[in-house]
Amino acid sequence: MSRIPALFTAALGAALAVTAVVPAANAAPKPKVQAAADDLVASGVPGVNIMMRRGGHVSYVTSGVSDKATGAPMDHRLMFRAASLTKSFTSTVVLQLAAEHRLSLDDTVEKWLPGVVQGNGNDGSKITLRQLLAQKTGLNDYTRDPRLLQDPKRTWTKPELIAMAMEQPPKYEPGEDWNYSNTNYILADMVVEKATGRTLGTELKRRIFNPLKLRHTSFPTSSRAFPGPYIHGYWGKYGDVSTEVSPSSGRGSGGLISTVDDLARFHRALFTGRILPARQMRELTTTRPVMDEWIVEDYGLGVARTRFSCGYGWGHDGGFPGYRTWAYTSADGRRQAVITYNETEGEEGNPAFQAKIKKAAETAFCS
Repeated sequence: MSRIPALFTAALGAALAVTAVVPAANAAPKPKVQAAADDLVASGVPGVNIMMRRGGHVSYVTSGVSDKATGAPMDHRLMFRAASLTKSFTSTVVLQLAAEHRLSLDDTVEKWLPGVVQGNGNDGSKITLRQLLAQKTGLNDYTRDPRLLQDPKRTWTKPELIAMAMEQPPKYEPGEDWNYSNTNYILADMVVEKATGRTLGTELKRRIFNPLKLRHTSFPTSSRAFPGPYIHGYWGKYGDVSTEVSPSSGRGSGGLISTVDDLARFHRALFTGRILPARQMRELTTTRPVMDEWIVEDYGLGVARTRFSCGYGWGHDGGFPGYRTWAYTSADGRRQAVITYNETEGEEGNPAFQAKIKKAAETAFCS
């Protein structure tokens, strides 16, 4: 497996020289947030990064290590796999295309992808693009299929991923209920390509990465390598899986690589209305209350709203083997928190650990 060189600190500083340095006034971490991060590490997470914004003031808290083999500390400039935070990016591109009248959210999947969603009761002619983004299709989630991890380095095609989901009947008729399914966003990825004649990665770069200067954000579809210094991700008994799982299994549902600062910059621009016109913003933020495993939230079109003691935070969460990230931004963009850690098997099913995550999010967003 790839490792960060022994001269980590010097190499990191040189490689990320273009990254803004935290002003000295912002350098002192907030004690309550530091305690919350330390508590997560004490529970078994190797390392934690927390980015916070209060108006024009940005600060960072780190705890633990980014690489257990070298003992290299966490650093907010390091890249990681952003997993399902990708969905907010994919949804944004689809909504931009709707604003340009290149497609309609009322279009069916069958219109754009004829014959792709069919068999075992699955029917693309009954599913709209809005339902894809809102997770209201009833389609099964291909990531539950054990074949994905039997050969984790394999490069999967989008039709192969969709075919796995089509082997099972839908959970319900489209629009009747809500279930989180990565299948929906692979289909959205395919729709973007069909509507534009370009890959989703190309559209992300020209529409979002470049305009917002997200210099440390990328969308690999086959290479397992990181394009720069990164956080090492761990997955239970499998150990360091940072470069062991092909991002082709994520694509438009979870293939993004990013940093806490880039994610925060994107979310701030998105939720303050600088990326989408007003009509598409209303579509994006029209929500319904859901229970996603142990998470209570209001889900819109690839974004979620969470209630905190100080108000609502908009964003998304994501998990990829080795990585877990939570991101929250207030509607006015003045309050943000992005939390990421590098272990995805172990304590997260434990209610006590869940309580620590909620406390960390509450403290980082509101304190």
